[in-house]
Amino acid sequence: MPWPFTRKSEAALATQTEETSTSARARFSFKLFRELTADSGSPNVLLSPSSVMLCAALVRELSSGETRQGMSAVLEIAGRDASKVETEIAALKSALRQRADAEVSFANALWLSKHAHIAPELAARLRVLYESELASVDFGHPDAASRINAWVDTKTKGKIARIVNKLSPLAALVAVNAVYFKGLWIEPFHKEFTLDAPFTTATGQTKQFPMMLQSGRYRYYEDESVQLAALPYKGGVSMHVVLPAVGSNLRQFQQSLTAGRWESWGANLRREKGTIRLPRFKVDFEAQLNNALTTLGMERAFDPDRAEFGQIQTDVPPVWIDQVSHRAVAEVNEAGTEAAAVTAFTHMRGSPMNRKPERSFQMVVNRPFFLAICDDKTNTILFMGWIGDPQ
Repeated sequence: MPWPFTRKSEAALATQTEETSTSARARFSFKLFRELTADSGSPNVLLSPSSVMLCAALVRELSSGETRQGMSAVLEIAGRDASKVETEIAALKSALRQRADAEVSFANALWLSKHAHIAPELAARLRVLYESELASVDFGHPDAASRINAWVDTKTKGKIARIVNKLSPLAALVAVNAVYFKGLWIEPFHKEFTLDAPFTTATGQTKQFPMMLQSGRYRYYEDESVQLAALPYKGGVSMHVVLPAVGSNLRQFQQSLTAGRWESWGANLRREKGTIRLPRFKVDFEAQLNNALTTLGMERAFDPDRAEFGQIQTDVPPVWIDQVSHRAVAEVNEAGTEAAAVTAFTHMRGSPMNRKPERSFQMVVNRPFFLAICDDKTNTILFMGWIGDPQ
């Protein structure tokens, strides 16, 4: 029987707002996603909220005063004591650990100018809590950017070769986080069933794309406005594919995605028999996060006149965040998914149930959709994105 089988009404789900979620990671993930989709002119958006959160949390350790308060609020950890913040960081790291049958990893690095210094106690905390590498670099040297990019290339296994371009000699530090994931489907799509089929893009164009086909039993939810299916990888990770109904206002749908709504869908997933058609695609998305993070409440950290990074001592103060760069790539095919993301914060200095009869659903992903790659144990979102024009 084809979709939709009407379950809970969308009106009921609409009451599930951000405030219903107790997860700082989920709240941060979705509010950043909404800002990026509102601000991006690209049909495709991909990010690793885990990468951004880890890198921003590391940089927060260097801040003080109202700047620290603003960063804490954006990261959804304001008002929490140090032990609870450390628990949140530990949960993020746990979701990004290598596990049997899947490659999942993260790496942090803090590249400090020879003109910038942090206290030994803080350096030790960053090494232990964030497992961060600390290195001294001359940002005035022409090889400084290539040194950081080589680290990124290694940590993402060649998926991302560049995150910074030319660096200013006035840079005080660059904080970098890299996340890598490679997983095989528990039940792979068979290539012989992949056929070109129409996909209506975000601009209304109809294009032919390779559409993969699979039937089985999936964790599944739907109502009159959405379908959601979770496709499991080996190793305890799943891709959640969320397909808005035909005729949906896609911009409104993007902006309606909240942590509370997401968790409500997850709580209502049930194993059901069905058939899924999903495009094979690659996506490479790069964005500056300054505007998004400023809008969310970190404006003080970007202001040379007001930023407070009292944990960094330089010969030419002040210190502020000049750039936040993020790049994420993913390839989804019949065998599985490979994805990587990098976030870089550049700081400048000194210049400005009852059982029912079994039924079968059909989910044909032939129009723009949302996806999230999640750790099944912690529900941490490793990657999330909006695919409006598969490549």
